[in-house]
Amino acid sequence: MYGKPVLGTVLPMAGLTAAPKVLPGLPFAQGLQEAAGAGFLLYCATAIAMLSIKLWFQLRNAGDRP
Repeated sequence: MYGKPVLGTVLPMAGLTAAPKVLPGLPFAQGLQEAAGAGFLLYCATAIAMLSIKLWFQLRNAGDRP
């Protein structure tokens, strides 16, 4: 009773791990995940580039101030 998982919680997970390709919509979901990952990497790269350019301009113009 204590420390043992309930039978209903173990059996569905065992069924999902046995045949993951049977689930409908799984290839579509994987495609969405890949697109979201690529979009996030593009967002991060753009943010890093913009911050780098801003820092470069600030360092370049730092000597012009009185």
